[in-house]
Amino acid sequence: MKLATLRARVTLWSVAVVSIALALFAIGAAWSLRQELFENLDKDIKMEARDFFIAVKQQPVDWRDRRSVEALFDQSKRLRYLEVRNEAGNMVYRSQELEHSPAFPMPHTPKLHNIAWNGRALRFGVFHQDGIVLGVGSETKEITETVTQLLLAYLVVLPVVIVAAGFGAWWIARRAVAPVEAIAAQAETISASDLDQRLPTPFSQDEIAHLTSVLNGTFDRLQRSFDQVTRFASDASHELKTPLALMRAEAESALNDRNANSDQRQLCASIIKQCLELSQIIDGLLFLSRADNRRLALEQETVDLTSLVRELREDAEILALPLNLTLQCDLPSELRVRGDRRLLSRALMNLIDNAIKYNRAGGAVVISALFHRETAVLTIRNNGDGIFGEAKENVFDRFYRGDSLSGEVAAGHGLGLSIAREIARAHNGDVTLLRSDRQWTEFCMTLPIASDSERMQARTSKNPSVRQTYPDAMPRVNRI
Repeated sequence: MKLATLRARVTLWSVAVVSIALALFAIGAAWSLRQELFENLDKDIKMEARDFFIAVKQQPVDWRDRRSVEALFDQSKRLRYLEVRNEAGNMVYRSQELEHSPAFPMPHTPKLHNIAWNGRALRFGVFHQDGIVLGVGSETKEITETVTQLLLAYLVVLPVVIVAAGFGAWWIARRAVAPVEAIAAQAETISASDLDQRLPTPFSQDEIAHLTSVLNGTFDRLQRSFDQVTRFASDASHELKTPLALMRAEAESALNDRNANSDQRQLCASIIKQCLELSQIIDGLLFLSRADNRRLALEQETVDLTSLVRELREDAEILALPLNLTLQCDLPSELRVRGDRRLLSRALMNLIDNAIKYNRAGGAVVISALFHRETAVLTIRNNGDGIFGEAKENVFDRFYRGDSLSGEVAAGHGLGLSIAREIARAHNGDVTLLRSDRQWTEFCMTLPIASDSERMQARTSKNPSVRQTYPDAMPRVNRI
């Protein structure tokens, strides 16, 4: 499973590292304790053997007398597995614990080692001196129990420590990621309409400060590029308007010339048509350029969308005649918003024209509107073939045109939806693709409704228009 956040990954890796470290520490501590206990036991065994051989030298021993032999051993030690043999290998003494047990194996190497003997785990050593062979053994049960208890204690404590380490790692990761999240939140507020904003640079000269500096440098380059593109589109649109107007005037003059033949007239008509299309493209680019630069002026007034749609219906029905489309309206008695009537009419007509253009013959275009939480919601749907895949992401891109039902690229310039959305956003609203399937394709325009005082003023005022510039009316858009 892939963890979504850096904080979670840092926490998980921290917990994993701590868990592995604690496990290795527990194993190492248990092993060290075991070795130390065995070393202490080895010292006791060697001390017992040394004392035995010293006592044998200092006093005569009657090997047939058990008490005389046992007096040679230190009774305070817990070494109860003792066996003594002579040079011939005959057993001369065995401790009481070995009376009915098999004899010890007596290797010639004096090294202490662990043996399994008669169902017991013993630490066993063989010592040779003056023809006497001494076998000394001690049970390792206590050592095993001690190490086991230590491991159990670690197993009990380890989950608690891991949980505490997890919370600590989460807190540290949260503190470490917090500046990055703050930078991301501030960067999200920077849009195409306010690229002059910059991220505040922290005082600390660390990685966060470097990241902030890099992002601010990127925003600087982006702003310069955006300004150049916007300035070019605006300047080019302005520069092309005059030549196109002259071309159109010359073509109209040639068209009205009585001496022109039919071919010349047809050519002039074609030129005039192309000039009109180019003029529409230039007007659209100039409009979008002004929107990008927040220089779009709004003639603010109270506009009744219901009345506006009804005014546009006649033109829409004419456009719908070639496909024999049915135009249906489901509108409230009034739906008043605050905005520029001319621009809102343009946005609505673009949406209606798009619904007619991408429709099937004999289909329908349905325009409906309602109030929803202080917002006017106007939807326009048609029986088109649907918008799927990448087209959903590109449908509002400038100059994007989808395929019509005939398989050909639909007529138009690909600016209608972009202009409609910019107009809606200039009014603190938006245009979105609400639904798209094989039955219906539905676009939605949302606009804030006019207040009660504004609606009352619209009924009583003869000149309700107030000119307002684009920056006061348009929220941040085109986020990068």
